[in-house]
Amino acid sequence: MGDFIFNDVIRSNQNSEYFLKTANSEYENRIISSFFRNGALINTQFKEYDKAVKGEQLLQQTRTFHDEKKAEVQSLLGLSQKMRDTDQVETKNLLGLAFLRRGMFEEAVQEFEEAAVLDKDNALIYNSLGRAYLGVDRVDEATKVLRMAIKLRSQFADVHNNLGLAYLKKGQCKRGVECFEKAVEINTYYAEAFYNLGLAFVLNAHKREDFNLSVNVYVKVMECMEKAIKINPAYRNENFDRAEALLRNKEFEQAFSEFEKGKRYVAPTTDFPFILDFYLRVLHNENKLKSGMVLRHIKQIEKNLKKYPNYADLYNHLGVAYVILSKIINNKASLQFDKALEINPEFIRAKRNQRLAEYDQKGIQLLFDAILK
Repeated sequence: MGDFIFNDVIRSNQNSEYFLKTANSEYENRIISSFFRNGALINTQFKEYDKAVKGEQLLQQTRTFHDEKKAEVQSLLGLSQKMRDTDQVETKNLLGLAFLRRGMFEEAVQEFEEAAVLDKDNALIYNSLGRAYLGVDRVDEATKVLRMAIKLRSQFADVHNNLGLAYLKKGQCKRGVECFEKAVEINTYYAEAFYNLGLAFVLNAHKREDFNLSVNVYVKVMECMEKAIKINPAYRNENFDRAEALLRNKEFEQAFSEFEKGKRYVAPTTDFPFILDFYLRVLHNENKLKSGMVLRHIKQIEKNLKKYPNYADLYNHLGVAYVILSKIINNKASLQFDKALEINPEFIRAKRNQRLAEYDQKGIQLLFDAILK
């Protein structure tokens, strides 16, 4: 690490203690912010800087980046506290997803548990709750809710993948293999599930649970891993190369450990954190939204659609953004009609237009509430 280091302890509403450390790396020309829970790294974010930046300027950039990351976590915790008594399922789900993405599993569990009470037939919430349970090693509970999710939505590839991870934590490799195979059957472009399938074969070779799964294990593992890499090249990294060498030497336990480490540094190809952050800003500042912020968000979605033109969720998020923009524009229109009537209370066309705007506003608000609340 470089010359400038900033540290902060952040305590959550669940009495969890987190440690945020930000420092510059002269070797990588990056400012790196690392987030820890109980001494374990759970999240890393970075910002690149120009090699010419030195001294006081670099110090200021490092401090600013650290303060930004600290503010993000504190804002999320504050929003969670503010929304504690709400019965809005989607709000709790968004908060849970935000905590989950940052590795704040205890907080995620609380949000998803409350959301599940409010909506008992939502497979997406049960899937996310299962992931959060796995994060705090409540494996039996994770298994239970993920099975519930499958009953509600059997063709949901993510649930089968996460249930497979639960079985791997239990050392039940054969069941894990079955889950991952089902996940890639449903979604043939599911890189993580292919990678996890390879992991399951490695773990089985170490634990010797099922003989048939151990036959030609190197070939089976590498076939899975190559499929994962073809879909998401980030899976090939230094840890992967070490794991492959260990696997070739039949050092299965060490190979499994290296494959696991390599996986931690890989973000899903369709992980769009800016969308989740946008929704949280909308919830937090619903009455202070600016059209410029929404337009920038729309441009960001459109940029990602050029990369992923067949990703349905992005089109849905783009539609939501336009609904939010419509709400802002409609509010602005209503203000102009109000001003016209202040000047001329008998302005018939302004009265008519104001009524039309109010009617549209009610419809947009209902749609807005249904989407975000």
